[in-house]
Amino acid sequence: MNSDDAQMAVYLYCIAEGRPIAAGERLRPCRRIFSIAHQDLLGVASRVPLGEFGEEALHARLQDADWLEREVRGHERVIEKVMESRTVLPLKFCTIFLTEEKVRAFLERDQDEFRRALVRLRGREEWEVKMYCEPACPPGAQASETAAALSGREYLMQKGAAQLAAREADIEAHRQAQRTLEVLTGCVEEMQLRPLAAGQPRGIAKLVLDAVCLLAKPQFTVLRSRLDGLGNEVADKGLRFQLSGPWPPYHFSGEVQENVGPP
Repeated sequence: MNSDDAQMAVYLYCIAEGRPIAAGERLRPCRRIFSIAHQDLLGVASRVPLGEFGEEALHARLQDADWLEREVRGHERVIEKVMESRTVLPLKFCTIFLTEEKVRAFLERDQDEFRRALVRLRGREEWEVKMYCEPACPPGAQASETAAALSGREYLMQKGAAQLAAREADIEAHRQAQRTLEVLTGCVEEMQLRPLAAGQPRGIAKLVLDAVCLLAKPQFTVLRSRLDGLGNEVADKGLRFQLSGPWPPYHFSGEVQENVGPP
C-alpha cells in the first residue's frame, strides 16, 4: 500500500449482483464508482479521503448542513442509478471500510443472507403512499371574523361547532385511512406504516397516513389505478393522496442494514 492509498478509504453504497461495474463511471461530482466482487455479489463503492470521511473528520462534517445535504443526495443518486438495471440492497449513509479486503470480508461473512435478500427483492420496488387532509379555511381567518361580528355567547357556540366539525373530519380521515390500508394490502407484498408527527400545525395539510410499500413492478399500475379511484371518491372530503417512488428498498432490507459492521 502506497502513501496515497493509506490516506483513502472505501465508501460502500449498496450491494448488488450481476456483472462488475466498469471502474471510472462518474455518478457524482469528482467521485468515480467501481465494484468490489465476491463471487456473484458486488459492493458498489467509491474511494474517499480519510481526511473527510475518517471517524473524527466525519463527526465534524455531519454538523455541516450543506455538506450533509450534498452527500446524502449523492448517496441516493448512486443507489438509484444502480437500481435502474440491478436489484440493490442499499446500505446506510457513510458506510466506510478502510480497505477493499475488508469489503470482501464483509460480503463473504453474510453472503447467504445477502443472496436471500436480493432474491426476495428482485423485480420489486419501494413506493411511498401518503394521504393528506386539507384545512377547511386559512388559519385564523374564521376566528378573527367571528370575534369581530358575534357576541361572546354566539362566538363560543360557533367555536364549539367548528371544533366538533374538526373532530368529525378527523374521524372521517381516519376511516378513509383504514380503508386505504385495506386497498393497499390487496396489491402490495409488504407494507410498513411510518409514524405521524404529533401536534401538526393548523392551517396546512395534515398528514393522516404514511405507508411504504414493496410491490412487484407489474403491480404498480394496479396501485396507481386504485389510488386514483379512491382519490376521486374522497376529494370532496378534503382528502388527497401522494404517491412517490420508486425508492431503494431501505425499509425492506433491514437485516442487511443491521449487519453493517465496523470497518
